[in-house]
Amino acid sequence: MFDEGTKIAVFVVVVAAALITMASDHYAPRAELTTVVDSADLPPLPPIASWNGAPTQSKVTEMHVALGDGFSARLMYGYVLEGLVVTRREFRHDTTSAISPLDLGIVWGELSAPGAVDGLAFKAGHRIVWVAPSADAKLPDKWLEQVTNNHLVPASQAVSAELLAIEVGARVRISGYLIEVTREGILPWRSSTRRDDSTGVGGCEIILVRGVDVLPVNEKAA
Repeated sequence: MFDEGTKIAVFVVVVAAALITMASDHYAPRAELTTVVDSADLPPLPPIASWNGAPTQSKVTEMHVALGDGFSARLMYGYVLEGLVVTRREFRHDTTSAISPLDLGIVWGELSAPGAVDGLAFKAGHRIVWVAPSADAKLPDKWLEQVTNNHLVPASQAVSAELLAIEVGARVRISGYLIEVTREGILPWRSSTRRDDSTGVGGCEIILVRGVDVLPVNEKAA
């Protein structure tokens, strides 16, 4: 068994390693994005999110799209998400960073209203988001369904640059497709298709992003 001093030392090493990894993800040189998808070949998308602020998920003709670096995407649904960015994390070294360099945690609906997230604390982990309410937080029913973590696969270098310029606190509209990503040697990386699962492993949306708009700060999403 470890004595107390050893436990503290191990904890410090683990925390330091995590901080170094995060710093490396944020500051290391970024490899050039491998994905270049011809948008003219893709199915049409709805222009905005739903009337109540919920993401719009629409049927599309199923097709496979080459993403580069050996990755392929199967289009599952058209998808439009509008909301407030609450977390942001870049990736450079995980298996899918060549096609998905960024995760954005986004809240939609009632949670995207000014001040609605004041009672919530958000933290971005490795391809997951943790959220914790304060003891006195006043939250809408089913509020957790309005918290999303999104693995973003830009369809082009231009879209990638627009996404990487987004900061926490921005209001955004992201248009694209929920996808299942495959490549030889990895398990399929499949998007969630429901809002009531989680922001953890298997519960995140994986979006092939065709368009991104930054909305005025005082404009209510949707």
